[in-house]
Amino acid sequence: MIILRLLGIGLAYGFGFMFVKSLFPEPFVLLIMQGGQSSEGDLTTLALVYMGVGLISGFIAAPIFGGALLLRRGSGEDSGSGSRLVLSLALALLTGTISGVLTLLVYAYGILPPGGVLDPLKLVRNSIHSAPGVGLLIAWSIARDLLPAGLAGLFLSPLLGGALQRLYEAGEPRQKTYDQFDY
Repeated sequence: MIILRLLGIGLAYGFGFMFVKSLFPEPFVLLIMQGGQSSEGDLTTLALVYMGVGLISGFIAAPIFGGALLLRRGSGEDSGSGSRLVLSLALALLTGTISGVLTLLVYAYGILPPGGVLDPLKLVRNSIHSAPGVGLLIAWSIARDLLPAGLAGLFLSPLLGGALQRLYEAGEPRQKTYDQFDY
């Protein structure tokens, strides 16, 4: 039952992230309506892939985040209460990180054409830096999804932060004990 709730939360965060991300760097909804070719390839395909990456990252992030919350809950530590905003931002930033990795994979495997303005690997390919510089460029390529993810977490905190807080604060389920007279 918890996994279904987490997938529902993941769908909501993925949809919210997809919506906020679709405003960066230009509204992808307009790209879907415009269609046609550009330096980025087919604009409809570009928009649908970016929106799909947002949804998929929400589906991946929610069970991972929920599992981390459940492990922390079962650790026996006095974990205190988690703020709605903090929990919402943490899930949203995890969603953004996964989205950044998925975006790199989309361009690396050729699902979207390389070399466009939105291609995060273009920086890495054109880099003349040594190995630490390339690693920082890859980290930057992943981190550029964190701003829209943080905004999505901020906007979704009043709506879904309570569900995350209840999941975080719930105690371990009570175990039934048997006394000597219970049969």
